Amino acid sequence: MTATSRPLDRILGIARKEFLHVRRDAVLPRLIVLLPVVMLLLFGYALNTNVKDIRLGVVDLARDRVSERILRNYAAEDRFELRPYPTREAALEAARTGTVRAILEIPAGALAAARAQQPVPYTVFVDGSDPTFAAQVRAASAAATQDSLAALGAVRAATGTLSVPVRPTLETLYNPDNRSAVYMVPGLSGLILTLICVMLTALAIVRERETGTIEALIATPVRPHEVILGKLLPYFAFGALDAALVLTIGHWLFGVPLVGSVGLLTLAALLFVLGNLGLGILISTVAGTQPQAMFATIAIIVPSIFLSGFLLPLEGLNRFFAGLSYGVPLRYYLQAVRGIMLRGTDAQQLQLPLTGLAVFAVITLTLASLRFRKTL
Repeated sequence: MTATSRPLDRILGIARKEFLHVRRDAVLPRLIVLLPVVMLLLFGYALNTNVKDIRLGVVDLARDRVSERILRNYAAEDRFELRPYPTREAALEAARTGTVRAILEIPAGALAAARAQQPVPYTVFVDGSDPTFAAQVRAASAAATQDSLAALGAVRAATGTLSVPVRPTLETLYNPDNRSAVYMVPGLSGLILTLICVMLTALAIVRERETGTIEALIATPVRPHEVILGKLLPYFAFGALDAALVLTIGHWLFGVPLVGSVGLLTLAALLFVLGNLGLGILISTVAGTQPQAMFATIAIIVPSIFLSGFLLPLEGLNRFFAGLSYGVPLRYYLQAVRGIMLRGTDAQQLQLPLTGLAVFAVITLTLASLRFRKTL
């Protein structure tokens, strides 16, 4: 191109240069083509708003034909997975630990009430820590109630009104006002920490490789794991600060309750930050350019949103993606933070999510140290 060439020729020349730059990249063209296809297939199969086999704790104090009919209707069409408990207290404890997501309590005397043409009362307790999931439970419960109405066949006219044979009462646990912030803010805190921690460290070594400053590290006697830890420390401080900020603001500004231990909440957040920092450094040791590192970060963050329970309940995933979700660290972080903040879950009941976060941190940091080589 020359100063006398036409503007269109200059523009096309720059475009051709940029196209060749992308084509000569070893990874970027593959990411541009494969990433949208993989994400479409992933989300097309993974996204499912029809939740089946909801874990339902059952306290059947009647133990008669009427209660059996009600339970059969709740279990029909794979709406609920029934799990019996002897008392309401035992079922509520199971709901607090996340073992069940709802509770059905049928009091004694259901058959006697039906024979006397009186409404048969029962109570459904719904885990309201996830308003979207709670709405699914209410819809499934309403369908089961309609089936009970048809099966019992006790609708009759009396003084110009209809006598209802069953009278369910819905009560919401942990989030009685059904505020979406109570559910969304803990999830947003995990998403923000993932984005910031992975993005910051993913660009660390790549940036030094592109600017040439990594040569100074190569000339020193510093060992690879020492380089990793040295790069990790300042970002760990930034990540810990961000974790404290988002959780504190969520609690004080958005009114998210903090029922459980602050120490456990801090431990879960720090493990999550550490694991994401290690993941970012691992990406930076694999990616050759900053665009590659950015694409890799997006490829990790976006599936995590849909496979962690952040937007959609995990109960809606099919068997394959439900198994795949166990490899998503955001899943364990959300289980820990929501359990601690909303239900007051203790350390013993959080063994799985805390162990998952610790294993995630160890694996990413170990792989990052092994992959880092003090060579260009």
